[in-house]
Amino acid sequence: MKKFENIVIASDLDGTYFGSKQYIILRNVERVKYFVENGGHFTFATGRLPLFLKKPIPDPENHINMPAVLGNGTCIYDYNLQKTMDERFVDSALIIEMIAFVRSVVSGIGFRGVLPEGVVVSDLENPIIRREFEGFPPYINKQVAPASEWGDFKLYKTNVMGDERDIDMIYPLLKEKYGKRIGVTRSASFMVELVPKGVTKAVALKELVENYFDRPMTLCCVGDYDNDIEMLEAADISVCPENANDNVKAIAKLKLCSNDDGVIGDLIDWLDKNI
Repeated sequence: MKKFENIVIASDLDGTYFGSKQYIILRNVERVKYFVENGGHFTFATGRLPLFLKKPIPDPENHINMPAVLGNGTCIYDYNLQKTMDERFVDSALIIEMIAFVRSVVSGIGFRGVLPEGVVVSDLENPIIRREFEGFPPYINKQVAPASEWGDFKLYKTNVMGDERDIDMIYPLLKEKYGKRIGVTRSASFMVELVPKGVTKAVALKELVENYFDRPMTLCCVGDYDNDIEMLEAADISVCPENANDNVKAIAKLKLCSNDDGVIGDLIDWLDKNI
């Protein structure tokens, strides 16, 4: 029996596996290689979707050795097979209603919908949306369409994006008004994520691990922001980097080094000494 063969590590990307400027940390890569060579199972659990992982990690199949939980649980993707294993979509009519509500409360916020083939944005007035839209690589299909025309789109999720103060204000309002009908979480200071109700990283990971293995596994989850909290609460070993926000730090069992210093490598070192 290999040392780590009953252990799964699921890592968030931004603020966790990546450094602060979205670059890959060599220490993480080297320690994950050691972990996998000794029987471990490593995957990503992220808000990013397949096309949006390609730029920072052109070869994800060389970083993970089991299917990934993407889109905050809306998509399970097997990079070795280059195949979507499962996917869930938000209610487009409800998204249209929510966008109208947000616009009635605060101006200047932008909206981005993520589809299997790319992205749709409501307009390019918001500077965050415009910068991101202009920077998308050519393999991402991108379009601009008024939110009222989103009814026929198959959306994994929708992002509400804007100034941090505006997001601070709109986030609790969305949770209160729509939280019983749709998943509302926050993945960055400037962004709220809207996903199908009941779909989370935690739910998708639990189903993935139960279906992928024929034995009980120890699940280690690593994350840094609010959209990681349910996943960390569901983990056998919950881990956050030093740069995690206070909500995450309050519930993580292990608080390790920062993302820039290789928190995944730190976790594997800890497992090496403590299992």
